Amino acid sequence: MNRKKIGSILLIVAVVFLAWRVLSLGMADQLAVSNPEKALFWRSNHPEALIRMAEKNISTKQWQQANTAAEKALRANPLDGRPLRVLAQVAEHQGNDKRAYQLFTQAAKLSPRDMTSHIWLLEYALRNQQAKPAVVHLDALLRVKPSLMESLLPQAIALAVNPAVQDAMVEQLALNPPWRRHLLMGLATSQFSADQIVPVFIKLNAKSKLEPADYLPLIERLNKENRFAQSYLTWANLIPTQQRKYLGNVFDGGFELPIEEQIGSFAWLVQEVTGAQLQLLNSQGTLGENSFYIEFEGRRTPFAHLSQTLALPSGRWLMNYRAKAKHLDSSRGLVWRIICLSNGNTLADSEPMKGQFNWQELKFEFTVPDNCEGQRLILMIPARIPAETLINGALWLDDVKIQRVE
Repeated sequence: MNRKKIGSILLIVAVVFLAWRVLSLGMADQLAVSNPEKALFWRSNHPEALIRMAEKNISTKQWQQANTAAEKALRANPLDGRPLRVLAQVAEHQGNDKRAYQLFTQAAKLSPRDMTSHIWLLEYALRNQQAKPAVVHLDALLRVKPSLMESLLPQAIALAVNPAVQDAMVEQLALNPPWRRHLLMGLATSQFSADQIVPVFIKLNAKSKLEPADYLPLIERLNKENRFAQSYLTWANLIPTQQRKYLGNVFDGGFELPIEEQIGSFAWLVQEVTGAQLQLLNSQGTLGENSFYIEFEGRRTPFAHLSQTLALPSGRWLMNYRAKAKHLDSSRGLVWRIICLSNGNTLADSEPMKGQFNWQELKFEFTVPDNCEGQRLILMIPARIPAETLINGALWLDDVKIQRVE
C-alpha cells in the first residue's frame, strides 16, 4: 500500500473520529440535564452530566454513587463548586460535620450562587453562634433569590436585634444590599420592642446615611405607640447633619429650609389646599432668608394645612411668633392651635389673626398635662360651620418659637 492510500485512510479515520467527538459531545450536552445517564453513555466524563447524576443520586439517597459521580465531576471541572457541595452532603450524611463544613465553604466560594451551600452554611453559623458568617450567607441567599425575603425576613430581623449579631448585620447593611429597605421596613413593624429596634437604625445611619423612606416607618411606629420623646430623639439623630442646627421645640421656626427638604412629622408639614397658595418668601421685615406666606383666593377654604408634631414635656409653655397680614378678611381669622395627640384635646388657641397689620410679635401661653407626650401645632381656621371658612387676603409668619415658662 502506497503512502498516498495510507494518508487517505488516516484522513478518513481522523474525520470519523472528529465527527464522533462532535456528535458525542453534542448528544451529551443535549441530554446532560434531562437524562444524565444517557449523556454519560455518549461522553463518560461530561462534567454537567456527572454533577447532575451526582445530584440525582443524592435525591435518591444513593450516597456512594453520589460520591463517585461527584469526584469524577470535580476532576472534569475543578472550578465548579457543585461537586464539592455533593461531597459535603455525603460527608454530612456520614456524620462528619467538620469535613462537610470545609466542603460547603469551598463550594460556596467556587459557586457563589449555589443556594444549597449557603443555606447549609447559614444554618451551621446560627447553630454555632457565628455572627459574621451568618449575615454573609443570609446576604448571599437574598441576592441570589430575592423572593426568599418573605420566608427569611423573620430570621433576618431576629439577627438584627440580637446584640451578639447586631454589629455584623449593621456592617452588611451599610453596604446597601438590595434587600436593606425591605428589612428595615419589616424591622420597624416587627413584634420586637422599640428599644431593640432603634439601635439598629442609629448604628446604621452612622455608617451609611439612611434615606427618609428607610426610617420614616420607625418614626411612625413610635408615634403610634405614643412614644413621642423617643420618636423625636430618633428622628433628630437620623435627619441630615446640616439640618440639625434647626432643631428646637419647633423645628425650623424661621422657615429657612426648603419645605421639600423637610422630612418627617417633626418637621413642617405643608399640604396643598384649593383656595390658597403657600410658599416660602423673602419680604421686607423677614428675619433671616424666608418667612412663610399664604395667599387666600376669597373662597371657602377649610384651612388646616401647615402643621408640625411636637414632643414637649409636661409643664407651662410660651409660644412666640411674628406675623403680618394684608386684607386678611375672615370672620374667624387664623389661629395657631395646639392639640394633645394622645386624646385629641385642644390645649390652646392663639388670638385670631385677621384684618391688616404690619409685622407684630405675638405670643400665648399653654400647659401640657402629664398624660400628653406628643402634640400637634396647626395653623387653621377655627370654623364651626362651612360658611366660616370663607377667607381672602394674605398672611406672613416668621420666627416661631416655644419656650418653657419657668
